[in-house]
Amino acid sequence: MSLGRAITLGIGVCLWPLLAQDCPPVARVLPNGTLAGALDAASCQLGDRTPYAPYRLDLSVRGQIKIELSGNTGDFSLTLRDASGIRVDSGASLLRPIEAGSYTLLVNGRAAGQTGNYAVNTSFTSEPGMLCANFPNIGRSQTVTGQLPSSGCLALDGTPYEAYTLTTDGAGTLTVAVTSQDFTPVITVRSIDGNPLSLPSASPLNVVLGGDSQYVVIVSSADKSTGAYEIANTYQEADNETCRARKTLADSDSDSNAITASSCFVTIAGSGDQSYYNYYNFTLTDAGLVSASAVSGDFTATLNLLDAAGNTLAYDSGGGGSDAQGNVQSSLRAQLPAGLYRLQVFSDLPSGGNYALKYAFQAGNPQPCTAGPLNFGDQLNSALTDASCRASVGLSDLYTLTLPSAGTVDLDIGSGAFDTILAIRDSKDNLIVRDDEVDGLGVAHITADLPAGVYTVAGAAASGAGNYQLAAKFTAHDIPDCTFAQSLDLNGGFIQRLGPRSCIAANGQPVDYYTFTLAEDALVLAVMTSSEVDGYLTLYDARGNLVRNDDNTYGSGDPLIVQYLPAGTYKLAARDASATVGGLYQVDLRTVTGPRPPFCTPKSTVTAGATVTGVITYTGCQYTDNSFADLYQMNLTADAAIDLRLNSSEFDAYLVLLDSKGAVVDEDDDSGGNTNSRIARNLPAGTYFMVVKPFGDYTSHGAYTLITKIL
Repeated sequence: MSLGRAITLGIGVCLWPLLAQDCPPVARVLPNGTLAGALDAASCQLGDRTPYAPYRLDLSVRGQIKIELSGNTGDFSLTLRDASGIRVDSGASLLRPIEAGSYTLLVNGRAAGQTGNYAVNTSFTSEPGMLCANFPNIGRSQTVTGQLPSSGCLALDGTPYEAYTLTTDGAGTLTVAVTSQDFTPVITVRSIDGNPLSLPSASPLNVVLGGDSQYVVIVSSADKSTGAYEIANTYQEADNETCRARKTLADSDSDSNAITASSCFVTIAGSGDQSYYNYYNFTLTDAGLVSASAVSGDFTATLNLLDAAGNTLAYDSGGGGSDAQGNVQSSLRAQLPAGLYRLQVFSDLPSGGNYALKYAFQAGNPQPCTAGPLNFGDQLNSALTDASCRASVGLSDLYTLTLPSAGTVDLDIGSGAFDTILAIRDSKDNLIVRDDEVDGLGVAHITADLPAGVYTVAGAAASGAGNYQLAAKFTAHDIPDCTFAQSLDLNGGFIQRLGPRSCIAANGQPVDYYTFTLAEDALVLAVMTSSEVDGYLTLYDARGNLVRNDDNTYGSGDPLIVQYLPAGTYKLAARDASATVGGLYQVDLRTVTGPRPPFCTPKSTVTAGATVTGVITYTGCQYTDNSFADLYQMNLTADAAIDLRLNSSEFDAYLVLLDSKGAVVDEDDDSGGNTNSRIARNLPAGTYFMVVKPFGDYTSHGAYTLITKIL
């Protein structure tokens, strides 16, 4: 590990209050709605000791959001963070474009000890012609209030709906009851891939579900009215189901148990392997600190703490050190409000084995994490233990780092005991940059060019605990403004190396800027590809306002932005998604002038018996499986036997048939011969939608022929 001495900023002993932790978001704020709360002595605290209240915001489609504070707020402010903890925006009110995904919204006081009531009002407008996906979670036994419409989701026939993702442990029967004073609810349950498990039904609805699966619960209106509603789920495990809660935990409790072949399991995506676990339920009637630990001589346990909806609030693997017999102990802590929760104990071995679980609850106010000093030029030898801070990045030690001037910060953390994480946060605990060790090397490293200021460094463990070494260097220098932007051809590409000659982004990492000008309105595709850089693209207008950004939504490690833009000049920023040493990448830009494409709105209504030709390109619908597709509507005035064929010599054709609400009626890959698709079946009268797409990702495209026949 390289060491250097430039500036020493004080000497001290690093002390942390016992059982300190960040507060995870448990309460949810709707995309369109109002919530009320208060900051008081029981509120969580940021690193600067200002109080805050965290909320979860889930968006199933991109659009424009407005968030405002009202009430007796004094100097309260809002901070919106993305799923990684990076600040997206902040202020007394927020108005901005926003991508689909999960966010954390903080209501924050500007001074320590500040108190008062507040109300948060949200307003969201979805971008038209988009499909909704990645819906907020809902528990198998949970009651949730909602608003129709709120998410901006529309069925293919234009009907607004709200949807939730439900994950099962074991098989059983789900009962969904929806009540509303404003409209007559309709409930539908589908598999995660869109196949209906029930017909649209009045409340309540009973449906049998399998274990280790995900489902979508949909709420809509029978009479096109809208308003508030309450959805209540209850779940009855099947009589022969062995995946059940091992125990309902009390305030201070323990359990000796075993993970076996009859335990619950999840199937690991991509491998088909199964990971086995047991789970426990518990209910908190007051806010306070939850502590849990699991130790086993047969396997290393992973503990997951879930809220009532199934969102992961905290996790740990090996963070509790070892017991007297040398067995690895996993341990977690979390400050939680009153509510229903679940604790999972996973085995890292398929064979499982015996374990001992301890659980405790202590009512009281949260204890914030405290940072000790980090001195440039010194090597700090310390250890992560069960008493270390439980921060959003995991089991952590926090350090205050003060930069007297702008310059380059160079940080290293190394450990032979745990998988290292290194992060830099600002004074409001927003993530600036993070690096995780790879390939079991035991070392994480960050180099960042940052302005003068006070920062927090987190040395954390992805799993495990134990001794580590942390070193910091600093080289003072000005950070030059970047005025150069490489001009991009409207239908061309540019190969570049991200690295020392690049500009410096707000996170202290290298970034390259590109500019292009549209003489007329056009659909624009921008893609960044690399085998060396985990790409991240941001699109700005001529005034520097954010238009779109993307990490790897449309491909593994490759960002892709598709946006219809008015004539004008725009700028692209290309960087790594986190800390990087740089590398080669390519930015490609494609444009199609003319009116805005229909995207996921049907291109046309096809008469049964007609033949349609087209070309799959990025002007089509961005489908839920990362491919581009064209949609066509078909109306049947009477029951009929249909024969649909999708032929293409340029891509592996895949045909999906949807009903008017977007449920999958049928789908096919190669039944039409070679790589062509065919769907032949009897259909009742009604409105249907044909999804013409490749069997692949966004790189598949080309010409096709869609043939429809009535037999």
